[in-house]
Amino acid sequence: MTNEFDEESFGGAGTAATGMLYMFDRLGIQQTVIVPRSNWNVPGWVLRGQQIRVLGLPRNSHYFGYLGMINADIVLQEFPELNQRWDIIHSHAINFTPLAYTLSGGLTPILYSVYSFLRKELGDRPEPELQAQFKIQEELLMRCQRIQLISQSERNYLAERFPQYLFKTEVLPLGIALPVERWHPASANEFLYVGRLIDYKGIEDLILAMSLIRHSGRQIRLNIVGKGSDYYYETYLRKLVQLKKLGNWVKFHGWIPTSEVRRWMERTACLVVPSRSEAYGLVALEGMAIGTPLIASRAGGLAELVPNDCALTFEAGNVPQLSQVLMIAFDNPSHLRSLAKRGHDLALAYEWGRLAPKYSMILKELINN
Repeated sequence: MTNEFDEESFGGAGTAATGMLYMFDRLGIQQTVIVPRSNWNVPGWVLRGQQIRVLGLPRNSHYFGYLGMINADIVLQEFPELNQRWDIIHSHAINFTPLAYTLSGGLTPILYSVYSFLRKELGDRPEPELQAQFKIQEELLMRCQRIQLISQSERNYLAERFPQYLFKTEVLPLGIALPVERWHPASANEFLYVGRLIDYKGIEDLILAMSLIRHSGRQIRLNIVGKGSDYYYETYLRKLVQLKKLGNWVKFHGWIPTSEVRRWMERTACLVVPSRSEAYGLVALEGMAIGTPLIASRAGGLAELVPNDCALTFEAGNVPQLSQVLMIAFDNPSHLRSLAKRGHDLALAYEWGRLAPKYSMILKELINN
């Protein structure tokens, strides 16, 4: 059960869920996937891979109600074939919890892959809708039989807030499908940000660092690829660019398909991941796999994924330090290339096929127990 799969994939979570499901498919595991479809008006079944049955549900209020929670009764009424004995129920998103609980019946084990702790990611904000989502996630942590976390940083958070769940927790990194693209920059001064436009991703810090760089006389250009769900925050970023007189140096390109993102990565001089906090950092891993030089903050799971000998790193949220590493990258392209070579070698270890034995072990343990 996932919010994003295959063509319905908007970012890191969707890329990860898609790669994971196709990995299981190559292992010969039969899977039924339930996923919303933004452009569908009627639900339906499609086949993917070798034996992945996908139930696409229109992303509307008929199937997804308050807080985006799935209307389990309606789905089961319209698709009674889902009422069967499953070996495992695998949830990638909290809005499927009503259906997960119903199909489990307290008998089928639930595996919950946690891509982020919402209360941590959103800063424990007080809005009632957000507090309700926090509680739904925390109930799922309690009721599921196994928790997959994607970094030691996330495990540390769990140990601090919910140490009683550590016994059923496994830290398994997310993988990648090795890209065919290879790094060959189109220009030495074109830098790139890829990701959602939300405050903890550090885009504001990157824009402010670009302003400091402009005063140094270096002509670095920044391309920002991605969009955010908060229109006002994206507007704020665009106004910040205007305020700092960076209109000729910082360009917003909006959302583009994953395949096109990889082409941006292969052409850029350097990929920048400036997150203030990060559970993992899949964009950084994908860039390293292409061989793209990388600048990354030392934030949470990102610091675990990107060691100092594979990229230029800086203290998360430190704008002067970020501006310094941007200038180092611009002034020392040969050093950047040597770091990128080590990053590419490291990224090979995260290919889904190499991670498959660890993932299959979790499934076997859940079924056997």
